[in-house]
Amino acid sequence: MNLKLFPSAVLLVLLTVLAACATETGIAKDILDQEPEFRITAAEMVADYTASESEADDKYKGKVVVVTGVISEIYRGFLYTPYVDLEEGVRCSFSDNEDEVMLTLVEGQTISMKGQGDRLLFGVELRGCTVE
Repeated sequence: MNLKLFPSAVLLVLLTVLAACATETGIAKDILDQEPEFRITAAEMVADYTASESEADDKYKGKVVVVTGVISEIYRGFLYTPYVDLEEGVRCSFSDNEDEVMLTLVEGQTISMKGQGDRLLFGVELRGCTVE
């Protein structure tokens, strides 16, 4: 890569990632008062994606979902975005507004989280999550 273009490329990538992270709060606000279209266990949701990723995307992507499962990990990812992973393979991203709630969660706890279905990436992804 041309060295003159490298700083611009890095800046573009960082701005894109920052814009994506900033939307967690927006998604959470947008779906706060919406009734979920699905109430499902994490195991059921992962099974749907295992059976057919495209059919599961059609079913869940962009939809409000409440998923229940057992917490396997609580952490902050790239750019300090908070995440909760469920044992079954569902990954929920939270906004920084949820920091106080995140501090009350523990690994091994069964939890229900409301979020917007996204895609299969690092597990089944939900965005803009809040604890139900």
